[in-house]
Amino acid sequence: MKRFFLILIILTGMAVAFLRYEPVKELSHISSKEVVLEGSAISLPAETKSGMVRQSLKIQSAFDVMTGKEITELRKQEVVILSDRESIPWTECKMRVKFLNDSTRLNPGKPVSKEIYARLLELNKTENKKNSLGTKIRMLRYRLNKYIQGNFEKDSSAFISAITIGQRALMDEDLSNAFNKTGLAHILSISGTHFGLFSIFLFGIFRILINVLPYRVLQRITIYLTPSQAAALLCLPFMFAYLGLSGGNIPAVRSFIMVGLFLLGLLIGRKDSWLNSLFFAAFVLSVWDPKVILDISFQLSFLAVLFIGFSIKNKDEKKQDKKTVAETPVTSGIKKIPIYLKNVLLLSVSASIGTAPLVAYYFHYFSIISPISNLFITPIIGFVLIPLAIFSSFLFLITGHYVFTTVVSTVSGISIYLVKFMSAIPYADIKVPAFPLILIFLFYAGFLFYFLSGRKKYTLLIPFVPIFVYILLSTLEKKELTVTYLDVGQGDSAVIELPDGKTMVIDTGRTGKETASFLKYRGKKTIDAIILSHVHSDHTGGLYYLIKSFKVKELWDNGRLIYPGDFINHTKVKHRMLNRGDMVEEKGYSISTFHPYPEFYTMYGDESIEADNESLILKIKGNNKSFVFTGDVEEEAEEDVSHLSVWLKGDVIKVPHHGSKKSAYEPFFNAVSPDIAIISVGRDNPFGHPHQEMLDVLDGKKIFRTDLDGAIKIKESENGLETKTYKDFQFQQVKSLREEIRNLKRLFETW
Repeated sequence: MKRFFLILIILTGMAVAFLRYEPVKELSHISSKEVVLEGSAISLPAETKSGMVRQSLKIQSAFDVMTGKEITELRKQEVVILSDRESIPWTECKMRVKFLNDSTRLNPGKPVSKEIYARLLELNKTENKKNSLGTKIRMLRYRLNKYIQGNFEKDSSAFISAITIGQRALMDEDLSNAFNKTGLAHILSISGTHFGLFSIFLFGIFRILINVLPYRVLQRITIYLTPSQAAALLCLPFMFAYLGLSGGNIPAVRSFIMVGLFLLGLLIGRKDSWLNSLFFAAFVLSVWDPKVILDISFQLSFLAVLFIGFSIKNKDEKKQDKKTVAETPVTSGIKKIPIYLKNVLLLSVSASIGTAPLVAYYFHYFSIISPISNLFITPIIGFVLIPLAIFSSFLFLITGHYVFTTVVSTVSGISIYLVKFMSAIPYADIKVPAFPLILIFLFYAGFLFYFLSGRKKYTLLIPFVPIFVYILLSTLEKKELTVTYLDVGQGDSAVIELPDGKTMVIDTGRTGKETASFLKYRGKKTIDAIILSHVHSDHTGGLYYLIKSFKVKELWDNGRLIYPGDFINHTKVKHRMLNRGDMVEEKGYSISTFHPYPEFYTMYGDESIEADNESLILKIKGNNKSFVFTGDVEEEAEEDVSHLSVWLKGDVIKVPHHGSKKSAYEPFFNAVSPDIAIISVGRDNPFGHPHQEMLDVLDGKKIFRTDLDGAIKIKESENGLETKTYKDFQFQQVKSLREEIRNLKRLFETW
């Protein structure tokens, strides 16, 4: 009955959160506008790769420079300001900014960012207000952050900032990925590990200090409190101070509540209340901030604690049973392993199992090496680095001296080396393709049944049955030619999944990050070929990022790209130059090249137009349907290939040059004669793409646009072509039961 009461509390908190939840406001109309903002800097400054300073501003008022009218939708919104200077956190600012174009990317595999970006044009005034306790705490965090950045090496400073003040924005992607692969990402987020170890560290120190007090003083204290109760009481203000130092993120607040309740339990003589504390923390957080229940860190943090708690309780119950049955200890082989190693391994495995489905769903990997890395690296970080770093931080804020700088620097360097070393071990993690959300619900429902049914061993298989069934069905599924045209803004990138299991990428977009995210979403770690249509950066800019992030076997291009130095030899990627007439044939598909050829040269236009007209024109043909890719070819190249109409004809065309007027050559489109046209184009782009003249040429075709539809998937099947867009794929706000049923169906779908 008690368990059901606790579940009722958390469900009540979730219900209140849903009732209070407010939809995100539509702010697309502010793109490119100059606006005068008044507000407060609410985050620590972080330097971007481009050298700009990134900092968040909480808006109090906003006025359009052109019209002078207030933009009321921006009140109480947070905007990320990019500038060449930093503002002291929680100072009042008045500034003129220009809002950047919408950088939202609608692709499977990456949550849609809700951040709004603006570039600082003019800073009119700043006013530092130090009246409130919250402002003073933020000033202390800012001061500590400045010291850490100035006195430790880059990776060490980013790591130390993460574990002491919760500042993760300074950590580069490679180091962050290394922590993910080794299953140590939880260390980067201030949570139960940090609060628990720091409280143990303080509790031990206070116990020692209390026990060495003069006898008379100790006698007076123990009239009211035991030494343990006194130590717990002294720990509480330090826990509160650490919460302020950490920045008060979700895992930190949850951990503070739980550790605080545990210390209070020591004071009143009730220690075994971890489950009550966990659900109470969940209730408080979900009522305090309605959006918290949808936060990934909230979900992962609570599940990790829940599974660790149940595993420890189960272990304790088994010990009690054994003591009841027999008085003599069992001396089996496993009992000879040090208790510490067993406990660390138990905690690591429990947390890994509890969070694995969510980690796989959100991040598409499962760390194999996690138990080992947690066994050897976590103790170094947890028992040495975290206590010393936090203790030094408090002393620095009080005295101005960071006493353990050398030790903290050395230990953080060793920890980072070990993390990178273990992440480089082959098969340290498994790439997990996307799977339906319903598997998550079934997995945790199965474990809930296991816990509520008295932990009978056979019921432990229930959570894993749906996963095994899904894997079996996925293995038996027939592979078909599938093309996903990604939303990369004003650029091009498409991922082709071929019937023989190979994966190709045609163009990379400007950064390659959207393409990489989608490939990870699909569970890919190898790209069989990257095909670059032509030299322009909106098609090739992400090449280096993809080669760094994946094993790339081959690189195809039009033979007119020049790579720096010994790039091809250094990357060990097989290079192939395509010309008209080249063909690749495999079981179930063929790839044909129609343009360019060695004798082709652009007669009209500058170097940019020449590069556009040298774009590859390819056709990928499956069993019955075909896809034509055109890069950025313009009228001159289109006219040159139009006579190949018999061979050029295709069912789907990637419209050249983002729908530019210069590419709207009607005879070319008549030659291809597609049923479906895909336009890869950026939202609110300054070129006016797609041009109306191009849309007129495509009249009668089924048109999809990445700026409107997001990513577009087209799959060849026995029934023809199946299409799906990102917007069709997402859960929708509904107004009827019929629409809600459609949302329920999405629980069973993947891209």
